[in-house]
Amino acid sequence: MLIYPDTFTDDARTIMFHADAHARRLGHTHRGGEHFLLALAAADVPVATVLREHGVTPGRVEEEIVHLEGLGPAAALFAGLDTGALAAVGVDPGAVRDRIEASFGTEALARAGQAAHEKPPRRPSGLPAGPIARWRIRRHTAHMAPPRPVPPGTPRSLPGGRRRASRAYPAYP
Repeated sequence: MLIYPDTFTDDARTIMFHADAHARRLGHTHRGGEHFLLALAAADVPVATVLREHGVTPGRVEEEIVHLEGLGPAAALFAGLDTGALAAVGVDPGAVRDRIEASFGTEALARAGQAAHEKPPRRPSGLPAGPIARWRIRRHTAHMAPPRPVPPGTPRSLPGGRRRASRAYPAYP
């Protein structure tokens, strides 16, 4: 379904704008019904009065959104900031967010938040399971460690006339 904001009333466009602002502030990459409900509850329109009479307040809606969906990665970047201290030195986090989004796109903070909270790839503990995996590790790590010296008196050929490799690798079970 396509949405044409030009056909909406001024109040409807205002609700759409505020829903988008709430979603961005919470760090969500989607615009869902919960954001529109939050915008409606916070707006100065007759339906907001009815919602508040039934206990649907902006604070309660936002609390439920955060409880059910959590803060998005973009919101986590700005969550721990002391806005009072920043305002004292003349920094407005909202203006910083707007400038970042204007320069790098609306999803820039979400991507940065995901990258900042991304766990590093898990390194395998112990030895890999199969012989192919062990061969790949030896092949990719061969440049990392110098070859082990062969102790004096060790024969250079193996039983059956096979030659020993120039690099000594650890024996894997």
